[in-house]
Amino acid sequence: MIHQFSQLPVRLRQRPARYGNGAVSSESMNYGVIPTDLTERLALAFGKVPIPLLDSLYGILKARTLMAGVRLGVFEALSAGPRKSSELAQRLKLDERFLDLLLRNLALAGYLNQEDNGYKLSKLGRRTMIPGGNMEMFGYILWNYEQWEMVAGLDEAVRRGRGLDFHTTLKDPEAWGNYQRGMLELARLEAATVARRVPVPRGARSLLDVAGSHGLFGAAICRKHPPMRSTVIELPEALAGARSLAASEGIDDIVEHRAGCLLEADWGDGYDVVLLFNILHHFLPEQIACILRKAASALRSKGVVAVWELECPRPGSKVTAGDGAALYFALTSTGGAYHADEYASWLRQAGFESIRVARGKLTPGKILVTAAAR
Repeated sequence: MIHQFSQLPVRLRQRPARYGNGAVSSESMNYGVIPTDLTERLALAFGKVPIPLLDSLYGILKARTLMAGVRLGVFEALSAGPRKSSELAQRLKLDERFLDLLLRNLALAGYLNQEDNGYKLSKLGRRTMIPGGNMEMFGYILWNYEQWEMVAGLDEAVRRGRGLDFHTTLKDPEAWGNYQRGMLELARLEAATVARRVPVPRGARSLLDVAGSHGLFGAAICRKHPPMRSTVIELPEALAGARSLAASEGIDDIVEHRAGCLLEADWGDGYDVVLLFNILHHFLPEQIACILRKAASALRSKGVVAVWELECPRPGSKVTAGDGAALYFALTSTGGAYHADEYASWLRQAGFESIRVARGKLTPGKILVTAAAR
C-alpha cells in the first residue's frame, strides 16, 4: 500500500482562494500531496495514503535531486540538446544506474522531459536551471547546500530558543558567492515591480542601499529617476562578490560599493532614499529600532526610507505561509519575519511620518513599507 501510493507527487499546491483580480493570495499557497487520478483522490479521501511519509521523505528527495542536478552539471550538459543517460554518464564521469534514477526523478519533478532519444530540459528546467535562463535559479539551488545544514539545526534551536546567525559564521567564499548569486536571482523577479512603487522625492540624486549586495534594487530605482546614483553598504567579506555581480548585471555605472557593518558603520547623511530590502528579518526588534534611527539620520528632510520584506501574520491570527518565513529567519538569522504593523510602529518611534504599507498582488507574502523623514 505504501509503495503504491508513494507515487503521488509532492509539489507546490495552489488552492482556489484568490483576490478580486485573479491574483493568488499568499495564504492559498502551500506544499502537499496532489492526487493525479480518481483512484488517488479516493485513497486520500478514505485515509489510505501515508501523507507523513510523503511529506517527510519526498520533499527532501525532490530538493536533493535539484541540488545534485545543478552541482553535477546535469542541467548544463543537457542545455545543448537531448542525451541518453549512458551518454551523460560517460561525459560527466558518473555512475549510469544512479544517474538514470536521478534523471527520472528530475523528469517527475518537471525539470526534464523524458523522450525516446533520452532526456532534455523542460521549459521549467531551461528557464531556471542553467545560466542565462529568464528566471535562472541555479545559484539559489547551490546555496541550498548551506541552507540544508542550517535547517538541520531546528531541533537544537527549539531547545535553546536561539537560531544561527549565518552572516557571522559563514566563511567559505564559494558559499558566500552562491548566497549572493541566489539573492540576485530572486531580486531579478522583484526589482522592476518594486522600483515603480517606491516614492522618490523630486530632484533626488542619492540613494543608500543598506546591505544591498548586488545593488539591483537600488539600480532599478535610479534608472527610473536619473541622475540618481546608489551606494551599497556591504560586509567586507561580501564586497568582492557584490561588485562582481553588479558588473555582470551592467549596473556598476550607477552603483558603488563600500565596506561596513550596518549596525556599526557610519552611513553618512543627506541621502534622498534609504533602502532596507530583505535585511530587517535578520535582526531582533531592538536592533531594528537602532537601524531605523540610523536611517533617519542618514536621510535629508522629507527623504524616504523603504522596507521590503516577507510578512508574517499577526500574533494569534490564523496560520499562513508567512509562518514558514518567520521560522526560517528565526532559525538562520536569530531574527524573524514581522508584520507590517510592527514595522509601522518602529518607524513612528524612529521619528518617521507619512507611513504607508503596500502589499503587491504580483508579489504575494511581501510588503513594502515606506515613510518620510522629518
